[in-house]
Amino acid sequence: MKEESPANTPSENQNVSGLERHGYGLGDLASNLYFQMFNMFLLYYYTDVFGIGAAVVANIFLFSRFFDAINDPLMGIIADRTRTRWGSFRPYILWFAIPFGITGYLMFYSPQLSGNAKIAYAAVTYVLCGMAYTAVNIPYSGLMAVISKSASQRARVSATRFIYAFLGGFVIVQFLPSLKNAFGSGDEILGFRYTMALFAIIATILFFITFLTTKERIKPDPQQQSRSDILASLKILFTERPYLVLVLAGLLNLTAVAIKNASNIYYFKYIAGNADEVASFGGGGWIAMILGVMFTGVLIKFFEKRQLIIWLTILGGIGMAAPFWIDPSARISNPGLSTGPFSLFGLQLNNIEFIPENARWIYLINLIGSFAAGPPVALVWSMYTDVASYIDWKHKRRIAGLVVSAAVFSQKFGQAIGGWFAASLLAAFGFQANQTQGEDAKLAILLLFSIVPGTLIIIQGALIFFYPLNAKRLHTIESDLAQRNT
Repeated sequence: MKEESPANTPSENQNVSGLERHGYGLGDLASNLYFQMFNMFLLYYYTDVFGIGAAVVANIFLFSRFFDAINDPLMGIIADRTRTRWGSFRPYILWFAIPFGITGYLMFYSPQLSGNAKIAYAAVTYVLCGMAYTAVNIPYSGLMAVISKSASQRARVSATRFIYAFLGGFVIVQFLPSLKNAFGSGDEILGFRYTMALFAIIATILFFITFLTTKERIKPDPQQQSRSDILASLKILFTERPYLVLVLAGLLNLTAVAIKNASNIYYFKYIAGNADEVASFGGGGWIAMILGVMFTGVLIKFFEKRQLIIWLTILGGIGMAAPFWIDPSARISNPGLSTGPFSLFGLQLNNIEFIPENARWIYLINLIGSFAAGPPVALVWSMYTDVASYIDWKHKRRIAGLVVSAAVFSQKFGQAIGGWFAASLLAAFGFQANQTQGEDAKLAILLLFSIVPGTLIIIQGALIFFYPLNAKRLHTIESDLAQRNT
């Protein structure tokens, strides 16, 4: 059960308005129009549309993360030491929104190339987009640590943020297939190109809104400038257990999610026999996760945050692994939930099926597991800001940017490892794009869809047992910081 804490918090003047919470959340909608596009469709795009071998794609994914090993912490250090009239973190959202939009579009531009030139283009644009993502997303994530001194307020901001993050995933999985078909008229290259152009424009505008509606309330430490100070901050990070637990947990989570999302379209195309089902399957899962996040505020009134994350994460992992034992042809009768055909931007699109009529059993399992996965994702990100407060309290160092840079790096590195592993396993088991798959390739797809990501998620939940910052300790930290600042 949740630990009791005094009713009056020391940061009552740190309340974040609804407008600001939603303005901040729109930034993660912008991020996830890219991040979830990469998670769910980039491997498929490279292998089945752009025409690159799975083993080559695996190497591109892995190679690009060597740049992030330097770029991400460097961006965190730079943001921590930035001093402008807009604050330390918000300026980067303004400055890099447009480069973020342009590089994402270029990834899916698909020029007429062949051989090594095609591979080079994919690698260069993927790296450039990763660098732009770093430049805007690390400051964006760091902003949550300085948006309020109150841990409870930051948890509310995080919950709102992830409603929009999951909405981004829903938009991608539901609208990308229809938009791609409508824009491309059967040409998947053109379909992806024009759809990504639309998402790039929307993402850029959303980041501008985030910049305009947010505020930094915790002022930077003017003494944090020197090289020795940077080295000391890095040393602190890698000796603090709360930080190390969260980084490893984040790496496990994003690796699992990348594997699962990348495998969805392969599962429905080559095993279930209907690639179009990926939209309804994924869309239902994202809606369930959004509902889970919306219930987060209720759940943390009755359960301590750390315990809630542990058990819901393990439940979500079990749900993710379960389809390994479910016959893909087994169906359940239900009335279905669909919108019917509709028009968007003048384009006639297919109906959205949140749950298709006569759905497969894996839909029900996916809904339960996705609902359970919603609250932990939002709460874990609020934990990163708690760690930043803990380091400020213990070491008198405000290094929120550096702390969240590790979160973003583990996110991107997990995505890369997951994509690399999925592509490598497909290549090793004889996968051939756009052909009938042998039993070995089908087994690889099924493992990627169920057992592998489910096991990683269960391990992640168990790892949170070792996270030491409970509600009582956080309240003490918050009170002490308020007294020190006064």
